[in-house]
Amino acid sequence: MLVVSAHPDDEVLAIGAWLSSQRDRDLTFVTVTDGEASHPDSPTMTADDLRSARPAELTDALHLLGIESPVIHRLGISDGEISSERETLLLALRPFVAAAGLVLGPYRHDGHPDHDAVGSALAELCGRHTTLWEFPIWTWAWTVPGTHPATGSMRCLPGSDDDRVSKRRAVAAFTTQVRPLSDDPADRAVVDGPLLEHAEHAPEVVLA
Repeated sequence: MLVVSAHPDDEVLAIGAWLSSQRDRDLTFVTVTDGEASHPDSPTMTADDLRSARPAELTDALHLLGIESPVIHRLGISDGEISSERETLLLALRPFVAAAGLVLGPYRHDGHPDHDAVGSALAELCGRHTTLWEFPIWTWAWTVPGTHPATGSMRCLPGSDDDRVSKRRAVAAFTTQVRPLSDDPADRAVVDGPLLEHAEHAPEVVLA
């Protein structure tokens, strides 16, 4: 199984409990960016700081999901610039998709340009031959019901109570995203309010 995210944390926010339930399976993770643009005006952390911190947070989060030795490939495409690097992205993802029986990635109409670009690329690469499950992330916070295009039927993923507890712990591991970096307005938490509430408590859904 191949799990692709635009930023380190997308996969845990969207399907962390299900990933915990699959911890003994053959999982490969690909992060397209290192998430270095999450706080562009921060007086506390530079882009280089975030480029180092966010992948480390992902590793910690996957450990908390019970994935002891996660296989994570970082593509290093610039955060916020994925749509302008489509050919590079397709070339980099193609061998991973070719080796996968099931691919999970961001919903192609999620509303975040990086998520949309990764989802669109995966849809092209998977075509009709490889099963693709798309996970919404910002859709839950940004979308007005009935106003976005559907790309498949919705599937509710299974997960035990223990898996959901593990997910909440894993989400908390993304400290640069779920907590303010400082009291400065530019350091506010990126994942908070309804999105954090949804990630921690709502059923996990993919479009298949």
